[in-house]
Amino acid sequence: MIMKRWRLQTVLMNDEPLNDSLQFNVIPKYTYYNFFVEHSLVVSTYALGQYTASANGFYKFENRSTLEMRFALLYEQYDIKATIKKLTSRELNLEYENNGNTYFLILFAY
Repeated sequence: MIMKRWRLQTVLMNDEPLNDSLQFNVIPKYTYYNFFVEHSLVVSTYALGQYTASANGFYKFENRSTLEMRFALLYEQYDIKATIKKLTSRELNLEYENNGNTYFLILFAY
């Protein structure tokens, strides 16, 4: 059972917008995060000319302000511990650090 589906709208790296995410090698507007009740996560995207989905996805809320996500996508494993900057029924904003860069993700429910 799907708890919530989110479409990635914008990716900022160090406050600069990315049209193509360098981290995920995907086009943000075609990337979706599907959170399921049993804490599984599926990230699907259009990349390298085809649609693909993550494997072994998992998420958990550490507290009311931190979201941990773990998934494999495009042959890479991602472990993200993000601060929830905004959460409404329609919008989710996440911020996290990776390799010295700050990422800010803006997602909208669909």
